Amino acid sequence: MFSFLFGKVPQRKMIFRYRFPQLAQIILETTRYYSSAHRKLQMVRQPYDQLKDLKEKLSKNSTPSSVEWNEIRKSLIDERRFTSSNIDSTILGLCETLESGKSYLNFLRSKEVRLNLAVIGRLLRLYRCKSNLSEQEQQEILDIYTEMRENHSVLDANTCEHLVVALTLTNRWRLSFELLDMIKLTGIPNSVAYSCIIAKCFNDGEPETGWKMLEELATNKRYPSDDVFMAWIDYSMKDGKTFQSNLLKMLAFTNDKGLFVSKQVGNALLQLPVTVGIHGMECRITDKGKCSHCKSSLASIAVPEESFRALKDAFLQSVIVKKEIFNKTTPEELKRFQHFVKQTKPYDVVIDGLNVAFSTGNQKSPATYAMQLASVVRHYVQRNKRVMVIGRQHMNRWKSKDMKYIREKSYLFLTEDLSQDDPFLLYAALESGPDTDFFSRDLMRKHSFLLGEELSTVFKRWQQQHQYSLLSVTPEGRVLVKAPFQFELFAHSVPDDPKRWHVPLVDDSFRVPKMEKQAKWVCLKFD
Repeated sequence: MFSFLFGKVPQRKMIFRYRFPQLAQIILETTRYYSSAHRKLQMVRQPYDQLKDLKEKLSKNSTPSSVEWNEIRKSLIDERRFTSSNIDSTILGLCETLESGKSYLNFLRSKEVRLNLAVIGRLLRLYRCKSNLSEQEQQEILDIYTEMRENHSVLDANTCEHLVVALTLTNRWRLSFELLDMIKLTGIPNSVAYSCIIAKCFNDGEPETGWKMLEELATNKRYPSDDVFMAWIDYSMKDGKTFQSNLLKMLAFTNDKGLFVSKQVGNALLQLPVTVGIHGMECRITDKGKCSHCKSSLASIAVPEESFRALKDAFLQSVIVKKEIFNKTTPEELKRFQHFVKQTKPYDVVIDGLNVAFSTGNQKSPATYAMQLASVVRHYVQRNKRVMVIGRQHMNRWKSKDMKYIREKSYLFLTEDLSQDDPFLLYAALESGPDTDFFSRDLMRKHSFLLGEELSTVFKRWQQQHQYSLLSVTPEGRVLVKAPFQFELFAHSVPDDPKRWHVPLVDDSFRVPKMEKQAKWVCLKFD
C-alpha cells in the first residue's frame, strides 16, 4: 500500500523507520486497521451474498429436488458459516412460499433429520404466505399444534407466537388464547400475535372480544397491524347502518392511543362506496395546519393544565421514588440538581448541550462543539429568553470564549460523565412550568414508555408542543431551528365541523414513526 514511501529495498524501510518513527508507526497501524477491516467485511459479505443468491434461486425454483436441496444444505455447512442446529431454519427462512418450505421439510424427513422448534416455527410462518388455505393445509397446522402440545407441557414464547400466526388461519383459532396466556408467563406477546387474533375476532364476528384484545394490545405498548383495521372495516361494511359509528370508533381509538394508520388503510378509506355516506380525498397539511382539500384547519395541540400537573407529578415520582429513570446517577447528584433547578427556574428553554454540540458529528474539536452550542444559546438570549443548558463534566475542558459566553449567559449545569442527559433535561423542563420548551433531537421514547398508557399519550403531546431541535448553524452564525408542529398529529375531527376528519398516513403501522407531521393525509367528510 505504501510502496511509494518504502520502495522495494528492505534497507529503505529501515531508514524510513529510523528517521520518521512516529509516522512509520501510524502507517503500520493504518495498514493493519484497513487490512483487518477488509477481512471482516469479506466475512460479512460472503454469507450474505451467498444467501441472497440462494433466495433468488428459490424464487425461480420453489421446489428443488432432493439432490438439489442436499447440495444447498451441504454447501452452506461446508462454508462453516452455519451449523447443523441452525442451517435448516436459515434455509426455511429463505423460502418465500409454502410449497418451497414443504419441499425442504420433506427432504429433511427423507434424511431423517430431527426437526427443532426453530424449523417448525419457520414452517408455520409460511402458511401466512398463502391467501386461502385448503382444509388439508389447515389440518396440517392443527396436527403440528397437537403434536407440539403433546410433547411440551409449556412452550416458549417464540414457538407460541409461531403457532398463533398459523392457528388464526384455521377454524380452531380460539386455541390461540391459551397460547397467548402461555406467552404472558414470561413476557408480553408481540404485535404480530395480538394482531392475528384481533383480526380473526373481527373476521369471525366477535367484535367485543376483538376490541378487548385491542385495548390490551395498546396497554402493552404494541402496535396493531394493517390487518386489524382492514378486518374492522370489512366487518363494519356488513351493516351499513352502523358503518359510520364503527369507523368513528376506530378513528377515535387511534387518536386516544396515539396510533397512526398505514397508507393501505388510507387507500381503503378513499375507496369506500358512496352508499356508506363517507367521502374521502387525499390531501396534504401545510405547516400552519391547513388542509389542501377542504381548507379547514387542524385542531391545535395543547396539554391542559390538569394533565400537565399529572404528568409532572408522575415523572417526578419515577425520578425520585422508583428511580427507574435516574438509574445512572447518584442521590447526591440528583439532590444537587434539584437544588440548582429550584434556585434558578423558571426557564424559557432547556437545552441538551451535548446533543446540540455533537449535532454536526462527534469527530470535531472541542472549540467547534463550544461554538455550536454557543450559537444556539445566543439565538435564545438575543430573544430575551432565560436559558438553561445541561451538559457533562468533561465540557469543563472546552477552554474557549464560547464556553465563557455560555457560562455567563445561561444557567449551566454539568452532570457526571456517566449520567444520562435526557432525564435531567425533562425534569428541568417539567419543573420549570407548562410554558417551558426544551431543545434536543432525541425521541425520548423510553421515558414515554415508563409513564404508563394514559400519561404516555400526555407526554407525547407535551413533547410535540415543546420540543425544538437544531437544523443547522450557518457560517455566519445564524441558527436554523426546527419548530414543533403545533397541531394535532393523529386522526381527529375539525374543531368547527365534527363531521370532517383528517387522518395522517404512514408507510407501515408496525414501525413507530417520529412525532412529526406526516406527508400524506386523508380528508374524510361524514354525511
